[in-house]
Amino acid sequence: MEEYPKYNELQTPITEKLLEHLDSKSKTDFFNYLTEIEFLRALTSSNRQRAKDRPKDKLGRVIVDLENPHRLENMSYFTERADYFREHGVYTHIYPNEAPGSEYKKFWDEERRRCKEGYIRESDGEWVTGYHYFYLNYSPILKVEEKEQEASEELVRAVVDELEIEGVRSERVEDFPDVWDGDYIFFHYVERAESQGKHGNLLKSRGMGLSFKFGSMMDRNYFMYRSSKSYAFASETEYLIRDGVLTKAWATMNFIDNHTPFTQAREYKDTEMHKKASYRDIENKTEKGFMSEVIGVTCKNDPDKGRGKRGKLLAFDESGSFTGLKKVWAVARKSVEQGRYVYGFMCAGGTGGEVGSDFEAAEAFTYQPDAYNILSMRNVFDLSAVGGRSSLFIAGYMNREGCYDKDGNSDVIKALVEIMYQRQLVRLNSNDPNDLVREKAEVPITIQEAVLRVEGSLFPAQDLKDYLSEISVNLRKFTSGHYIGRLSYNNEGKVSFVYSEQSQPIRDYPLKDNLDKAGAIEIFELPRALPNGYIDKYRYIAGIDPIDDDHSTTNSLGSIFIFDRYTDRIVAEYTGRPNTANEFYEICLRLLKFYNARANYENDKKGLYGYFYNKNSLYHLVQNPEILGEKDLAKIANNYGNKKYGTNSGVRINEWGRRLQADWLIENAYGTGGENEDGVEIPPLMNLQQLRSIGYIKELIAWHPDINADRISAMGMLMILREDMKRMEIRSSGTKTREVFSDPFFKRTGRVKSQIGYSVLN
Repeated sequence: MEEYPKYNELQTPITEKLLEHLDSKSKTDFFNYLTEIEFLRALTSSNRQRAKDRPKDKLGRVIVDLENPHRLENMSYFTERADYFREHGVYTHIYPNEAPGSEYKKFWDEERRRCKEGYIRESDGEWVTGYHYFYLNYSPILKVEEKEQEASEELVRAVVDELEIEGVRSERVEDFPDVWDGDYIFFHYVERAESQGKHGNLLKSRGMGLSFKFGSMMDRNYFMYRSSKSYAFASETEYLIRDGVLTKAWATMNFIDNHTPFTQAREYKDTEMHKKASYRDIENKTEKGFMSEVIGVTCKNDPDKGRGKRGKLLAFDESGSFTGLKKVWAVARKSVEQGRYVYGFMCAGGTGGEVGSDFEAAEAFTYQPDAYNILSMRNVFDLSAVGGRSSLFIAGYMNREGCYDKDGNSDVIKALVEIMYQRQLVRLNSNDPNDLVREKAEVPITIQEAVLRVEGSLFPAQDLKDYLSEISVNLRKFTSGHYIGRLSYNNEGKVSFVYSEQSQPIRDYPLKDNLDKAGAIEIFELPRALPNGYIDKYRYIAGIDPIDDDHSTTNSLGSIFIFDRYTDRIVAEYTGRPNTANEFYEICLRLLKFYNARANYENDKKGLYGYFYNKNSLYHLVQNPEILGEKDLAKIANNYGNKKYGTNSGVRINEWGRRLQADWLIENAYGTGGENEDGVEIPPLMNLQQLRSIGYIKELIAWHPDINADRISAMGMLMILREDMKRMEIRSSGTKTREVFSDPFFKRTGRVKSQIGYSVLN
């Protein structure tokens, strides 16, 4: 029997019985997550610290390590008021007496202090922040409560001694929140960000109750800070008032009005979008009161709605579907920041897996937090995320129902097994690949999974993310063998490569506005010639997404890829926008000459054709691929530009080009697999694991219909040409033919003839 690693006692022990319902892929994924994600290693470590082991600040409070959190113990110490109310229906039986020095006044003054400053346990320095104390003791939420039920044959059965993975009947009931280590980390992250003049961002798994927390935070400010303003931002009104963050805030507000002396009159403003703690002084005809406010703001298509919101808290809920969030955030920052002085706290939060382009901001806030003055930390949440930074991420293995103890410590091993089993059910029983993407994005284990887009799942985004993480560990080493520079004509009139230290290829996506867009040629593999120096004209093909305008106000670039049909690999790329369109065309022409390649291109724009015509170089451009006519695609294309050469980029043609790319990416890579020296079978790599273009990888990961993906457009043209040439056979009109496979390359490698699929005239 296999012996498994031992982890701390907060975790379910790993046994054969625990894993018996997971197939080999699920088991492999389970152990990869457990061993490769630093945050999981910290949570399961047998040496995980306790509060008493941690260093303390000058107030005697534990200094919380957000990247390696200590275990929580005896946390009922911080929920005494909620526990008392749960049992008695009141917070105290002390007789009300508002006189200074009375026991009643002292009790509620202390509660107010804890809600503002937090609460410390002197014995070991453990503490919760003010926001967290208020949330735990004064903010009833809807919780899941398990109900007894009879077994049903329809339920998925996987009940084992250590773990139950089955449908469990439950209902949502109102109660005070449980202590969760995920919440503990979140509120300490907020406290640290606010104290450092930073803002916050949380990417999370679905079902973590962020709208309850945001609502509680706004109510805490409303009741505890005179004249404070808290704003709830959303792209749609429904995210605020239809079981949204304001709905939660108003429910808590009513609860506090009914059960505490913190209550405030709301005579001037008491609407579903705005409440203000004030009343009308009838005698003086003036507005008086605590004057604090909670205000909802809907920002759809109007980023200026964020202007002038000088609040103590600005909460941006549902960031994963917040239209124009980047612009709203930038506008709002000007209202709470002045130079290095920050006098308001902004916090965004949401769930991954949202459809459409609106998720761009949530992803940027998570992976580039410093650019938005968001508190960053080491990215301990991704696979192979060495050296990276991120904002806070709460994964699906944190505080999963039935997978945490009374003190809120997550049993991440039990949670991981449940998540793996659920993914296995989806993977084995659904014909729609989007279902698994959606499952991963809504209950993510890594940030990489959380930022998966359902619409972008045409491409194997998770495999691409894993590959990008792997090569990003040492990107300089990965790119060290690339040739970066330009192509020029030598004394013999032939195109030769010239290395340039000044030129840099564009590898970022999306493109930053202030980036130099000129780019550089990046050669991954030099052209291979026959012994006579000739480069077979059927070996290299190209795809081009051209430009026409010399100047553009967008981030649209021209792009060309060179592809080796013998090895099925991309061997060169240029993506950029030189000063003029003609410069781009000349770069394309020199690349095609350098590789003796033929190119398919988007012919909607006429500039490329005209340039090649004037240079007597039309032989480097292919005529309309015949396969488009066979597939009934050519006739529905647009009628702009040249019609004889290249391909019109109609909607169906572009879709087919992307589908061909998706299929090629997961095909077995040439020259991989086989047996090692010990005779052990080595599985082949996928083509995507041979990609050298960083920008192309990032575009594939980010793709959805609303973005401008120039490299993907260029590769779509290339893949259509590749597909056309697979079915093309040129018959000899003479008595002698020479096959491509007489090339010594094929004799040496044993490349299969059918993968090229045609012969050429001698």
